[in-house]
Amino acid sequence: MASNQPTDRLPNADLLAAHPLIIAANRGPVEFTRNANGTFTHRRGSGGVVTAMSALGKYVDPIWVASAMTEGDRQRAVTAGGEPVVVKDRGRPSLKLHFAAVPPETYDLAYNEISNTILWFLQHYLWDVAHEPDIDPQVWRAWDVGYAILNLTFANTIQRAAELAKSDRPIVMLQDYHLYLTAALVRKRLPHALIQQFIHIPWPDTDDWRFLPARIRREICLGLMANDIVGFQTYDHCHNFIRTCVENVPGADGDHEWMCLRHNGRTIKVRPYPISLDVVAVRRTAQSPAVEKYREVLQDYLGEQTILRVDRAEPSKNVLRGFKAFDLFLDRYPEWHGKVRFLALLVPSRLSVPRYQQYLDDIYAFMGRLNTKHGTETWRPVRLLVGDNYERALAALTLYDVLLVNSLADGMNLVAKEGALLNERGGVLILSETAGAHEQLGAHALSIAPSDVASTADALHAALTMPTDERFRRAAALRASVEQADIVRWITDQLDDIAAVERESFAHV
Repeated sequence: MASNQPTDRLPNADLLAAHPLIIAANRGPVEFTRNANGTFTHRRGSGGVVTAMSALGKYVDPIWVASAMTEGDRQRAVTAGGEPVVVKDRGRPSLKLHFAAVPPETYDLAYNEISNTILWFLQHYLWDVAHEPDIDPQVWRAWDVGYAILNLTFANTIQRAAELAKSDRPIVMLQDYHLYLTAALVRKRLPHALIQQFIHIPWPDTDDWRFLPARIRREICLGLMANDIVGFQTYDHCHNFIRTCVENVPGADGDHEWMCLRHNGRTIKVRPYPISLDVVAVRRTAQSPAVEKYREVLQDYLGEQTILRVDRAEPSKNVLRGFKAFDLFLDRYPEWHGKVRFLALLVPSRLSVPRYQQYLDDIYAFMGRLNTKHGTETWRPVRLLVGDNYERALAALTLYDVLLVNSLADGMNLVAKEGALLNERGGVLILSETAGAHEQLGAHALSIAPSDVASTADALHAALTMPTDERFRRAAALRASVEQADIVRWITDQLDDIAAVERESFAHV
């Protein structure tokens, strides 16, 4: 079980020395491009899962298994001939990577039709259930010959990686919702493996899962219950998972006190591991010349006081309601006209999905109306910067007076933690109760319900008028919480629990 103490020690060294570590995730640590002369170049992968799991490279040389997402990845997998691709970058640990390569159509069915359109929307409460989804023959085809095949390919690739590492008992750390069926398939091939899966996104309650057909629900639960440990961001997600499995798997027994499931003679531990930041690395980047340059550039975008949001431009982040709350705030508190500015840094996300593209269009349209309604020749209340620019985002996080995180649903929301760590102005955090970060940070933030535009407008006013000593007291408490529970603790807690599973298994031999 996760501890309450900070740690700067290495993750469980004895465990890592005894067993090869295989990390399996949809997105790998690098992506390849094939050049005209037949050689390959690569760039480091992006995304929270890669960033979090890459931190393990400081302590051990993990073997990665990832989807071949690009044509370059697929061609590199062919040239590797079943051997791991070894990636060496100056100043960084070398990587061993196996690609779980499927045809592009199969990957599209798994990733776009099931993972993004079905699972992501379900688990972030984004469906308008009067109209969607329709589980039609196309969805069933995507499940059976897309998602299931991708998971089977991952299992076969993990088995191959374990064989090359000469181990029948590797540690397999599966990541997220793309691989819900993989653990059961790995268990058949490597019955003695230590398998753990971490779900980075929310896990809804049983009522929400009933919108999926019984067979799909059952296959998901059985797939995940083949793990030794299933990890989530919060206690609520853990309890929801236990209830979901008990309802959908005959014979499954859930114990909410001991946080576990029992089925067919096995015990599956269910644990919260709230993900966090590599505090040292984030601070180092925030002190870089590039970030300092953006701090200077952003001065032109600030007001006397500045409200900030940094998000992907997608529906679960609830950007539109944030702008609606600001609109209402300016109506209710006209004394702030000309004095406050809302700076929004948005990263386009999954624009191949029509709903995401429409959402970004809606954001632009509402922002334009808001600026026309409230703005003057010398003051635009909202400034919007679109693009994936990490250094600019870190610069902005040092400068805000109020950080608005009003997401509809978030596994965690690391922006809230990055802001708490880096802000230099006693910035106030307004935080949605449905963000996973609320479980850790809510006591020192202003809490809001994500759909309550009126209360969010009042929270903006409360934050902007909060006495200075209270602002800095709250900010210090937020910073200390993030510093204590950093990425090392996140990794260590998981590996300590895997080590406990190993000890228990030997005790029963």
